Amino acid sequence: MKNLFDFATRELSQDAFLRWLFENYDDPETEQAASALLKEFCEIDASEIKNISTTAQWGNIDISVWITLKDDSKAALFIEDKTCSEEHNQLDKYDTYIKRCETEYHYIYKVFYKTDIIRTEERARIAQTTDTNKWRIYSIKEILPLFEKYVVADNLILRQYAEHVVGIYKATRNTAMPEKNDTPADYLKWISYFERTVIPRLSEYQNQCKFFVTRAGQYPYVYMNVEKCGYNKKVPTLEIRSRDCLPVGSNCSERHFLIRFLCYHIQAEDIPQQRILIEKIKSDGHFQTKGMVLRRNGKENYFPKQIGCSPKNGTVKDETEFFQKINEYINYYLVLLKDWK
Repeated sequence: MKNLFDFATRELSQDAFLRWLFENYDDPETEQAASALLKEFCEIDASEIKNISTTAQWGNIDISVWITLKDDSKAALFIEDKTCSEEHNQLDKYDTYIKRCETEYHYIYKVFYKTDIIRTEERARIAQTTDTNKWRIYSIKEILPLFEKYVVADNLILRQYAEHVVGIYKATRNTAMPEKNDTPADYLKWISYFERTVIPRLSEYQNQCKFFVTRAGQYPYVYMNVEKCGYNKKVPTLEIRSRDCLPVGSNCSERHFLIRFLCYHIQAEDIPQQRILIEKIKSDGHFQTKGMVLRRNGKENYFPKQIGCSPKNGTVKDETEFFQKINEYINYYLVLLKDWK
């Protein structure tokens, strides 16, 4: 049977699963998992619980778990739930709502729960909230041991969520060139592949270029960005997209290959040297410029976002040639950008 969570990939679906699990803390099929999670997040033993209810979006917080203990004292657990998006400075605002509960609720717990990697910058933002009762951070690495044992659970929903968590963790550790670009798990595999395999093989450029990998917002692909070092402003970059590196056919080592030369968010003062760069690209011949728009809505100072790319029908016969092409185009890029001020 196909896994429900391969289709229910949004944060709302994960919210619903966690609420379902907590509210079934006393059901024989789920009590072990729910009890273990409560013990992990709140240090509360299930045998001490009289009642649990949950709320979605109280104070815009994803999940609120309201717990009444057998001695009639109360505890509240708040969970900010993420799948692939990042924390965007909302936790301090949530803390102001949570403070309203302090009179009624004797114990308050806060968890930032993300079924993905949490990078250093995001961890720092979470840790820098002003409230002394800090949010406890759980990335996919910390979530895995909480659920992996339930891949053999009798309950179908719990078992499939556990399988989903294991699959995500494996995707974040991927080092092989992915075959597909269809699902959130594929995107995680591409991110991991670019970071764990591609960038280390470009170490000769570490003093010349910066590399950045991310999911392309709402768009269905991952990209690796290559940017020349030495600037404190936006400069032209190279970009490789996962959807441009897929196999030509099934059971085939040959792949499509496209690398883009981009000018996103260039400053207005750099228009003159962008024009010079475009002429250099045209005369150099390594990047194609067909279809480039230099004038829009009557404005000649329009910034074209894409100023060049490798041949659009280009392919590589295997992964070895894939790396050769990346190296070639980084070298072309660095030569073309030599005079960029």
